[in-house]
Amino acid sequence: MKLFDSKKRPLGRSIEPTIENSAGNPISMVTGIGRFGWALCVLFLLAPLGMSESAQRHHSNQSHPDDAPQIIIDQHQGLLIETSLNITGEYIDEELPIAMTWKIFNSLELIAEGDLISHLIETDDLHESSRDSWQFSLNLNFTSYAPCSCILEIEGTDTNNRIDVAQLILFSQSDNQEEQLAPSIILKVPSEQLTGDVDLEAIAMDDEGFVGVQWSISNNSEIAMSCIQTWIGTPESIQWNNLTPPILQVNPTWSLDSTAYDDGVYSLIVRAFSEDGLYSPCACQSIGIDNHAPTAQIDGPSDLNEYSGTILFDGTGSSDQFWGREELVFLWVLENELGEKTIESGSDLRTFEVDASQSGNYTLTLTVADGAGFSDSISHQFNISNDVPTAALRIGGQALADGDEITLVDDEQWLLECGDSIDSDNDKSGLICTWYVDGEPIMTGWERQLQKPDDTSTSHTLMLEVTDDNGAIDTIIVTFGIQGTHSDPMYNGDTEGGSGFWMLMVITAVSLAFVTIMILIRNFSGHSASIPKWKRE
Repeated sequence: MKLFDSKKRPLGRSIEPTIENSAGNPISMVTGIGRFGWALCVLFLLAPLGMSESAQRHHSNQSHPDDAPQIIIDQHQGLLIETSLNITGEYIDEELPIAMTWKIFNSLELIAEGDLISHLIETDDLHESSRDSWQFSLNLNFTSYAPCSCILEIEGTDTNNRIDVAQLILFSQSDNQEEQLAPSIILKVPSEQLTGDVDLEAIAMDDEGFVGVQWSISNNSEIAMSCIQTWIGTPESIQWNNLTPPILQVNPTWSLDSTAYDDGVYSLIVRAFSEDGLYSPCACQSIGIDNHAPTAQIDGPSDLNEYSGTILFDGTGSSDQFWGREELVFLWVLENELGEKTIESGSDLRTFEVDASQSGNYTLTLTVADGAGFSDSISHQFNISNDVPTAALRIGGQALADGDEITLVDDEQWLLECGDSIDSDNDKSGLICTWYVDGEPIMTGWERQLQKPDDTSTSHTLMLEVTDDNGAIDTIIVTFGIQGTHSDPMYNGDTEGGSGFWMLMVITAVSLAFVTIMILIRNFSGHSASIPKWKRE
């Protein structure tokens, strides 16, 4: 049954598709559930919550969200035009487009085009994200175009070169002519990346209503080159899939099982066919199929000593089976021993830098996500060891080691120095020198004056404690006293008493030795026998 009278005018109502947008207006496109753009959603879900702002490093080129522009055409699909038509609609965005054009295609031929920028008039309506809107009105005369199975295409480009396209199927007959018009079809895949089962819709019509649809997928390079154009002629050697039987007054739908195809780039091709055996030009859209998760990989050290500089961790080994790593989104999460997190994310952000001067145990997690929403994560634990400082002490310019004793000249004060203490480059400038006298802390600093003790009756201890920014400590303890006083560790009271005792012992020993020698001499001289003389016979 036909829905047109002898003049091909709609009976009772316009022919319109069942697809509507949020404003209740028809949408001239194919819809699907491809998941391009889910990668960022995956990253947000994976990012740990409760992080302080100071622990985050965020890379962004914009201070406010920039939504893609939206073009709405008020007229219904499949209108039959006698002579002229006034096209009205709305452009929605944060600001005026940098370009907005219209084109009319009759089959594969571009028959008219023009600019719409001058036709935009701002309205008072506010839309989601507080975006503004501009109305447009365009008068089209189809007298010179008939007969025409036409598609009107309106394209808008925003200030960030994001594009939206709206399409409208129109038919126009010549005067006093009953020629059967070929069908037209509109295809626009909402996602460039498809995965799993995808439900698709099309708008396929002739001047009498909805018609059937055929579809195909090809990875032929020649077809891919042709698909730079929105509509192409029927490719040779292509296998068509029929959506039969077509249900009148319902947009044809079908489910595409993308898992039946290897990951890669394909051309999705559809065409409309009528009961009279007429075919539309082919609508063609380049799509990507992705059903495999990428693989995350981190290359970097596991153990190292702290130093001034950065440690580079490399995620270049991360990749997708077909799509490579250029389109991957990288999420890096660095967590220290206290649970504090530092986050960086971005497209193709292959490397991550860590401050090598901050010692501790860390866990670095890399999550990579592709355009289809698949992701993979890997964690790498590493330790930055702190170098313990080595204390160095000088008193009055003289270097001392732990356990040394020193006699100081009698003065009111002596210069103390710890500047020769050793540590890693990143920590040395921050070393803290604390000075103790007899176990009591008295001052801090790299150079200080040691005051003469009030008590000079005994020796004293001086301790230097050197501490780095990680709390690591080294100490030196020396004993000191003042020359000519009982505090001198070399000449104290105990030493003097001991010297008198040993002097007495030496004198006694010498006396005993003298007496012994004299006795021996006397004995030998008093009792010696005469030496017998030899007589000659």
